[in-house]
Amino acid sequence: MVQSYCHCFSNQEEIDHGVATQKSYLAFAVLHGNKGAVEFSFRTSYVDNPSQSTKTRFYRVSDAFEDDQTTPKKVRIHSKSPLAQDNQQPEEKPFLRNTDLYYSYSINLPLHKFRCLHDNADDYHRTIYSKELFDEMKAIYANIFKVDVSEVDGEDFLVLID
Repeated sequence: MVQSYCHCFSNQEEIDHGVATQKSYLAFAVLHGNKGAVEFSFRTSYVDNPSQSTKTRFYRVSDAFEDDQTTPKKVRIHSKSPLAQDNQQPEEKPFLRNTDLYYSYSINLPLHKFRCLHDNADDYHRTIYSKELFDEMKAIYANIFKVDVSEVDGEDFLVLID
């Protein structure tokens, strides 16, 4: 089983080229299970990842956008088998350099609807804890794949920062 992780990609290259002035990260969270995976991305300006704690806190959290730069990213489901019939026509394709093929779906769950988002009038204090995001994505996985939440291994994301 692949461990669930949240990979934070910095915009350092954009800063080096003068396109951006403030450091930020694209946080790419992937929760893996036996039947597939749940993926969600968001932006954050600061990642507090203390070595003595398992809880990582993301500050100044905001939407990540699709390639069109106007549509906020939604939760994506990657399933090893087709899910219930709906309007989406997923194609079987690899997911994250895996040789297995997955069916990919989007569900309309934008960032502001996540319960783990601690909203605040001060943008800097608009935060998410990795453990709370993990638990919420675990519940999404259990609901989509009709399994008990205990079937998803792990207690929190492995947080990687570039």
